[in-house]
Amino acid sequence: MNDVGYRRRRQKSVVFGALLLFGLLLFMLQIWLFVAVLENLLAGNTHVAIPAAVASIVILLVNIWMLRGIELLTKGK
Repeated sequence: MNDVGYRRRRQKSVVFGALLLFGLLLFMLQIWLFVAVLENLLAGNTHVAIPAAVASIVILLVNIWMLRGIELLTKGK
């Protein structure tokens, strides 16, 4: 039961779970940004839209990076 393959699979599952939790956190941040921008747009303030768009692009890049990491994790590299 203590072979290397078992420990490696277990470590991969822990990393995958951590990436899922971090992805959920990023999703909640994205929803919060969306709601904040909509509230400001309805109030007539447009100055929040550009920084929120930049933050959304950064979140997108982090998600793409994490997806690439998951693909490498499942391939066994």
